[in-house]
Amino acid sequence: MREGAILEGDEVEVTVLFLDIRGFTAFAEHARPKEVVRVLNELFGLVVPVLVEHGGHANKFLGDGLLGVFGAPVRLADHADRAVAAALRIGALVRETYGPQLRIGIGVNSGPVVAGTIGGGGRVDFTVIGDAVNTAARVEALTRQTGDDVLLTEATRTLLTRDIGGFEERGAVELKGKSRRVRVLAPVTAAHARSLRAVGGGVE
Repeated sequence: MREGAILEGDEVEVTVLFLDIRGFTAFAEHARPKEVVRVLNELFGLVVPVLVEHGGHANKFLGDGLLGVFGAPVRLADHADRAVAAALRIGALVRETYGPQLRIGIGVNSGPVVAGTIGGGGRVDFTVIGDAVNTAARVEALTRQTGDDVLLTEATRTLLTRDIGGFEERGAVELKGKSRRVRVLAPVTAAHARSLRAVGGGVE
């Protein structure tokens, strides 16, 4: 295994990026199967290179969603900075490419996970498991309520070492499966883009 890679079953601190297309289920109900696949492939064709450029790993494709990991399988000291930078770039790229026709939500969270290869029957996949992953997914779901393209937790914000232009508070919220409220913030650059975005139709 190359230097910096993680051994099976290792616990490591990472930042998780969870992305989902808003309203895609309703879109898929009325669109032709080939159109559904085309939209997904086109979007992921934009997103995955951004993850890779920032040192991230496209861990799983979950229907119309994507789980990206920074800090595994290769350890990264600045995993939070890289994940947030990637999230902001993805949000901007999607807005530039699709305008109001397609909306995404991105949740970013940092914390410990168990990283390793899991599987059986001749098939194994690298994966990360832990509360940090579940929380990122819950934060992404919260974007539907706040209207933000990108939200991150306080756990991620405290790890940032680079200035990204500040944040807007979204408060301490209750998330399913969490005993304590989680403080959530929206990067100012993404929140400002949201306020300027024209209202239109599309997938959402």
